[in-house]
Amino acid sequence: MKWMFAAILLCGTSMNAQAQNDEIRHEISISYGGPTTSFWASIGTHFADAFFQGMGGAKYENTSFFGSLSAEYFYHVAPSIGIGGILCYTQDNDDILNSGSKVGSRTIRYITVMPAVKWNYLRRNHFGMYMKAAVGYSFRHLGETYKGQDESKNDGIFNVQLSLLGIEAGSRHVRGFVELGFGEQGVALAGLRFKF
Repeated sequence: MKWMFAAILLCGTSMNAQAQNDEIRHEISISYGGPTTSFWASIGTHFADAFFQGMGGAKYENTSFFGSLSAEYFYHVAPSIGIGGILCYTQDNDDILNSGSKVGSRTIRYITVMPAVKWNYLRRNHFGMYMKAAVGYSFRHLGETYKGQDESKNDGIFNVQLSLLGIEAGSRHVRGFVELGFGEQGVALAGLRFKF
């Protein structure tokens, strides 16, 4: 009887140790999304430009926006709660026109750093659902070349990401995901996640 109790205790301890060793604590993700909060900020800049264009200034046209390219890391302090950070890059480009001719160009770049928290409210071996919130700061660089003259300006804005619905699917360690929300990663984003 003592031998049976000892064997059961040993098996239970071994299974518990194995479960702890198999527990996933880390996740790294890469994603692309939009439109972003910096996109809306740039739209505001373009409205201001349009006002000054009416007063005889140069025109900014042929605008192209590059959405948010993001990398993120989370460490799970509990199976359903992760804390970590998000790094984002966004950019938009404009041609500067005067009397219909291109006389320069402008580029606005945003690099955003945000501490973040994530709540996995549905966890399965091949599927999961979650919410995510982040608050941080966007470093903005505005560079302009106009009639051979180069000018630049650096400033920044506080920024956020609130993903109200996140869905991931795949294997236990590699999953694709999509998110819907608002912020510097975008209203909608998609990417690939590695868990270990």
